[in-house]
Amino acid sequence: MSRNLSANHREVANHREITVKVTRSLYASEDAIDAALTQVAKFVAEMPAARQKANFAACVGQEAIAEAVNAMTALNQAREAMVKAHDALAVVRDQFGLQPVGFGSDPRKPEWAGIPGLSVVATTSASAA
Repeated sequence: MSRNLSANHREVANHREITVKVTRSLYASEDAIDAALTQVAKFVAEMPAARQKANFAACVGQEAIAEAVNAMTALNQAREAMVKAHDALAVVRDQFGLQPVGFGSDPRKPEWAGIPGLSVVATTSASAA
């Protein structure tokens, strides 16, 4: 019995180690996509500002801006896919009865996220009342 219990503890510890490793990789991937999206957004904003500062015609650099916006769109699609991957991993976690993994004080989801029966509702401002 002791041997089976010890093997079970090793298996649980192994699953936890794997879960933490995958979670860290997931968070790093999400952060990398967000960083890339942020940088490309800065780049897109910089181009028309540079054109204005140089006093060039509006058509100058338009194709470059359009292609950079296409890159932003692709990064946004990658971000959406990572969110779906995150949700899919949560399903796998639940299927195997694994514990959720969080790191420090960096909550990745709002408090209401993932709580069955709860959803965000529109709020009205006091001036609208």
